[in-house]
Amino acid sequence: MHFRDKFGNVAQLLFVESDDALLKAMVHFWDPTYRCFTFNEVDMVPTIEEYSTLLHCDFRDLLRIY
Repeated sequence: MHFRDKFGNVAQLLFVESDDALLKAMVHFWDPTYRCFTFNEVDMVPTIEEYSTLLHCDFRDLLRIY
């Protein structure tokens, strides 16, 4: 089995440009226990659509939730 067959396009993440200042700000608000961003009393979690936009991947055909 080849890497791509097992992991898909995950290697493409190596070529994604990131904003270091944004990542540092996001890490400050990330709560690893609950796997969400916490702002005072408000918890926020990225949606599948937001992950799709950030990663430039189309998950619509892969994920079907019924």
